[in-house]
Amino acid sequence: MDRQSLIALLDTADKTHLVAHCTAVLKDQEVSIPDLFDISFHKRKEIAFRAAWMLEYLMVHEPERFAPHVKTLLEHLAEQQNHSAMRHYTKMVALLTAKNAHPLYLELVEATDFEPVIDVLFTRFVTPEVLVASKVHCMQALANLAPRYRWIKDDLMETIDYLTDIESIAFFARAKQVRLQLKKII
Repeated sequence: MDRQSLIALLDTADKTHLVAHCTAVLKDQEVSIPDLFDISFHKRKEIAFRAAWMLEYLMVHEPERFAPHVKTLLEHLAEQQNHSAMRHYTKMVALLTAKNAHPLYLELVEATDFEPVIDVLFTRFVTPEVLVASKVHCMQALANLAPRYRWIKDDLMETIDYLTDIESIAFFARAKQVRLQLKKII
């Protein structure tokens, strides 16, 4: 599917069946992952959000196809300023760094320097304007990286303690799980 057709699809007026339609397109047609990354920065927030959603879908359901583009995800993480698309970007990083990630992703994570990504995740985590869903995914990704980058544990615990009184119940629930995860790190 060419870029313009993809943008037209993501700009569809039929919002009620959009997810089903996008999923069908991803299953039935060849969609360019580089195009999706570009479109996830579209000036129309809804189009960018839907492109980011498609990227997340591909990451989860087609790891062999998405794995060559992990570097692109990590490079563009800091650039993503659309809060709705940011939620998908940060979720992809959390999924990528999880212990139970697809073996292709585990290999890529092992071979990747995450220091620049960690900085972005911490920045997003403490930025008041960032949506709680993105913050939760940042927190989870940081916790996932803590066994490899040991210094994260203490910094993340302190930041969680600080933010717990400020953030919502949704944040508090995930923070509780992340604290337990961090306590298991020796």
